[in-house]
Amino acid sequence: MTGNQKEIVGFIGLGTMGAPMAANIAAGGYDLRVYDVDPDAARAVAERIGATAVQDVTALSECAVVVLMLPTSAIVRSVLLTPEGGSRIPFRPGAVVVDMSSSDPTETVETGRALAAAGVAMVDAPVSGARERAVAGTLAIMLGADDDAAAERAVPVIETMSRAIYRTGKLGTGHAMKALNNFVAGAAFVATSEALVAGERFGLDPQLMVDVFNDSTGQSFSTTHVFGPHVVERQFASGFALPLITKDVRIARELQHAVDHDAPVCEAVTRALEDALEALGPVDHTRAYTHWQSR
Repeated sequence: MTGNQKEIVGFIGLGTMGAPMAANIAAGGYDLRVYDVDPDAARAVAERIGATAVQDVTALSECAVVVLMLPTSAIVRSVLLTPEGGSRIPFRPGAVVVDMSSSDPTETVETGRALAAAGVAMVDAPVSGARERAVAGTLAIMLGADDDAAAERAVPVIETMSRAIYRTGKLGTGHAMKALNNFVAGAAFVATSEALVAGERFGLDPQLMVDVFNDSTGQSFSTTHVFGPHVVERQFASGFALPLITKDVRIARELQHAVDHDAPVCEAVTRALEDALEALGPVDHTRAYTHWQSR
């Protein structure tokens, strides 16, 4: 065990992705402190992975690195900052905050600026790979940072959860890359759904269609990992919620607007997901297929 691995690390947000990510940090030999808005969940995860549950984020003040895996950048900000903009956690000198959530890049920059004023460095390191790779510790990471030294301090912790780390540039670029990635993934999901509905109505077998997509140019992550079990077999349990993918694609749309780019595909994908979300509510994103199928 290296000296780095004896450092105290904090983890905030123990949901579908956060819990297995925290488990991999603990398995890497770190002294891990975990927090979740649900204290019972935090205690259960801590007991299972050999970590320590804390009841308030201020108890993470001794951590060298604090990782967040939360639903939105607004929640990230509310956890890290007081309403006046000061740091909620009395961080030790040299501490690094690592936001691995799918956050809005502009809000990440604002939160990072507020933390910097309090003497705390922030990096954004969103993930891709879904729960399966979170469990395996093979997530792809998009790492943005203004402070290279802070990024270097965070990397050993991030490496326990990932198979590849892509340095994307300044703070916020990691979250921008994640939003654009999820727009592409969302576009593939919407397009594949439309094709499957049309094919079924014409008499094609859905599984046959997925098999052909996967052996042809229509292949995507959606066709290889999502449509077989979660649409054709009707499991609808991919682990990625419809509100989250809709939120990510909205972020991508806002980014397109911010850089003055006309993006009709992004607009169409956003509308399709918003329509399904309005009809179905907070379900697994694969259930959106049933809404589009019924129209």
